[in-house]
Amino acid sequence: MKELRLRATVRGDISTWVALVLAAASGSALAAGTCSVSSSGLAFGAYQPVSMAGKLNSVAATSTASVSVVCTAIATGGSYTLSLGPGTYGPGDRISVRYLNNTSHGGDPMAFNAFTEPSYASVWGDGARGAVLSGSIPPGNSSQAHTVYGRVPAGQATLKAGNYGDSITMTITYNP
Repeated sequence: MKELRLRATVRGDISTWVALVLAAASGSALAAGTCSVSSSGLAFGAYQPVSMAGKLNSVAATSTASVSVVCTAIATGGSYTLSLGPGTYGPGDRISVRYLNNTSHGGDPMAFNAFTEPSYASVWGDGARGAVLSGSIPPGNSSQAHTVYGRVPAGQATLKAGNYGDSITMTITYNP
């Protein structure tokens, strides 16, 4: 298991900037070989919870990231699942909705989530709550990429400017 570190930054009073970066690396022995997991990161750009007129903005911030699974020297093939655990902050199960904590100014956490589909219908979760990513591992060397879809819901008007962050555990499970 490795932690998936999430980082977001919110700046300014009217216009809010959010950058969410996913970064993970995992080395695990698989049938005399090794697999590693990494991510390109999510960057949401400008996020404005309220308009200039003080009304709630109805546009969510979205982005995509690539999650790569690279395996080397695998003696026998198999498959894998890649799960994402609960967030650290906020109420509820912290998978169906995840939150980033404002590490610089406190206040309400920022809701966001990572999804396995571009329709944002399937939350990337732990298999019991939310979907997992999966793939096959052939003998030898291989590389697979998965696209992850991120979304910060619109209208989070109570957020304070500042830096938001959390760490979430990403787990790769080898299935011979």
